[in-house]
Amino acid sequence: MFPRDRRNFILQALAAGLVLASAAGASLFAQAQTPSGVRPGAAAPDFAAQGSDGKTHHLSDYRGSTVILEWTSPICEVTAQYYDSGKIQALQKEAARRKIVWLSINTAASNRKGYLTAQAADQLSRKRGATVTAFLFDPTGAVGRQFGAKATPSAYVINAKGEVVYQGAVAADPAGGANYLLAALDEIGAGKPVSLPFTPQRGCPVEY
Repeated sequence: MFPRDRRNFILQALAAGLVLASAAGASLFAQAQTPSGVRPGAAAPDFAAQGSDGKTHHLSDYRGSTVILEWTSPICEVTAQYYDSGKIQALQKEAARRKIVWLSINTAASNRKGYLTAQAADQLSRKRGATVTAFLFDPTGAVGRQFGAKATPSAYVINAKGEVVYQGAVAADPAGGANYLLAALDEIGAGKPVSLPFTPQRGCPVEY
């Protein structure tokens, strides 16, 4: 047995170590939940991207409107599940009803499996029954890196002032669960701040 004073010292040291370990774990968890790229509340960086319509689209072209940036992929099984369930199409139709700009973005260079030509992108949109303002291409990954896009499908909502007010998953689950994007749009429409401005992106890695 250790003398009382030494035993107390050892117990105190062990307790301190547990506290430090607990704090470190909490810090790591917090870091894992921290948004990357453009944080909610920050100004969205302007960009120029070629659309399947042959036009160059600038984000600044849509200043004054709510804008949704949807990172998508033709080869991601998770993205396919969201479209097969009709969840994204329903969101797109609701966005169109509210006169919200919806820009689908494919970040894949010509040497990637998910690369799309303009014709293939339009065919994909028709096959999905998608309702989008424009389908944009980001083959260098510049736009995706600016925003910190990690997965498909994922979405960024930009308000009329040009501020990112939501980034993350479209919804908790392809078939059910919380509809994060719709909740954000409802709060914007009601003139309220978005109460859940960030959720972790879930899906397939963006093809940088």
